[in-house]
Amino acid sequence: MADDTTSNPDPSSPDPNTPEPAGLVEQGVEQTAEAPVEPPLDAVAATPTPEPVSAPPEPSVATTLVVEPTPAPLATQPGPSADGEGDGEGGEWELLLQKLRQWLNQGELQSLWSQARKPVTLLAALVGLLLVLRVYSAVLGALDSLPLVPGLLELAGVVWSVRYGVPKLLRSSERERLLSGLSNRWKAFRGKG
Repeated sequence: MADDTTSNPDPSSPDPNTPEPAGLVEQGVEQTAEAPVEPPLDAVAATPTPEPVSAPPEPSVATTLVVEPTPAPLATQPGPSADGEGDGEGGEWELLLQKLRQWLNQGELQSLWSQARKPVTLLAALVGLLLVLRVYSAVLGALDSLPLVPGLLELAGVVWSVRYGVPKLLRSSERERLLSGLSNRWKAFRGKG
């Protein structure tokens, strides 16, 4: 690359490429090629000498490209070590685990479970009953959709009642035995028998 700057051999002569300061031209002051007046020696010793200003480096094309590594996503970053010490980042997770361990060690879970045992059991029984009823309803709906099955089931019910129910209801001794058996079962169910 060629150097486009030209050197001026005489520093006191003005450079033709350098524009004149705007303030001097407006005031009508001409620039002269006189040597500057030197200040007295006392003023020279008291004032620090200005450091030479170096020209800014010339722009160039980089020959190597440096790529800084980016941090891994949160899911792939390693978690805390086995002793519970983290690497300083994401302290919220360790704090949450510490609070959870402290809560479990205080025995509050056992007292909470003893208070909520009956409602949780009732809720589980209710959910179980609803599931059984849904399955039962689905089976009956599937059987009802088949041809001839509902009529055959009704016929089987009528045959069973005639075969086993009517003989027990015709004789008075059988009726009394049937009614006493039912009352004993009811008392046993209520806990009075």
